Amino acid sequence: MGIDLTGLRALAFAKRVYGFEFRETVMLGRQEIHFWKEEYMAVRKSVGLDFDYDDAIELGRFAEPLFKKMGAQKVTSVDAAGYEGASIIHDFNRPLPKKFSRAFDTFVDFGSIEHVFNVAQAIDNIRSIVRVHGSILIVTIANGFAGHGFYQYSPEFFYSVFSERNGFGDTGVFLVDTSRPKTWHFIKNPGRLKRRNQLPFGKQFWILAFSRKFSEVNGLEVIQSDYENIKWTTANHAHFEPWNQEQILRSRKLPRRILNPYVYKAIAYARQAHNALANYRADRILMDPDTVDAAAFMQDIAAHSRDSQTMREGP
Repeated sequence: MGIDLTGLRALAFAKRVYGFEFRETVMLGRQEIHFWKEEYMAVRKSVGLDFDYDDAIELGRFAEPLFKKMGAQKVTSVDAAGYEGASIIHDFNRPLPKKFSRAFDTFVDFGSIEHVFNVAQAIDNIRSIVRVHGSILIVTIANGFAGHGFYQYSPEFFYSVFSERNGFGDTGVFLVDTSRPKTWHFIKNPGRLKRRNQLPFGKQFWILAFSRKFSEVNGLEVIQSDYENIKWTTANHAHFEPWNQEQILRSRKLPRRILNPYVYKAIAYARQAHNALANYRADRILMDPDTVDAAAFMQDIAAHSRDSQTMREGP
């Protein structure tokens, strides 16, 4: 659990673009500093952070001083065990005590949620612990980290959880290619696209979710967008329409007859990988979080214009 180069840029983006108030911040797990001085200086130069690097935020330190430099007056951590000195000892698999309801302005997590088995309860804890008009930042894993934790998360998950029906808004989800972390990939909401997001095969991604809480709701309602799309209710209760003979002849039936089934599967995989990459490129917006125009970005998010072309990098 730690704030690395991507996490530091996420915090800077949260403050500069989303306007996060870190006055009373709660961390899931007691986060550590995982960025080097040289990485901090590179981010400071491009973002304009207004505080110096010192031994309070050097590699390996706990992150409370970093949040205080970013304006926090109180920084609290929640963990299931006390070995790292967390402020609150509580297992996020279980409901939080009522006394922590709406106790904080901002919730942050940099790599803990994928280790919590009871995901629905963890999300409900996040919902309850943040005040109305509070903010949420989650940095976790999306692809290529099998074995790291219990789960790898999808953009659809965060768009469906931090949705208007659940009292949230201004939700934005990004993927960061671990081999090319400078550029972030803004992922369009699949509910707006009317189709599922696809990720390139064989890539390793971090996923970043930003959101704001605008109202209280009684419980969470989370439905994958596919199952709310009218398409699913107009196909005579079938996923596929019946094919006629001409369609069958044009389909993959002939290759299936000719090729060894394992050879066919290998060819089909290559084709699917090509299509997934093409669809992914069509459904993302590349951006530099350090220079993106904050007003234009938030205007797009607020207007739910997920495919707007006004999202652009600053000078």
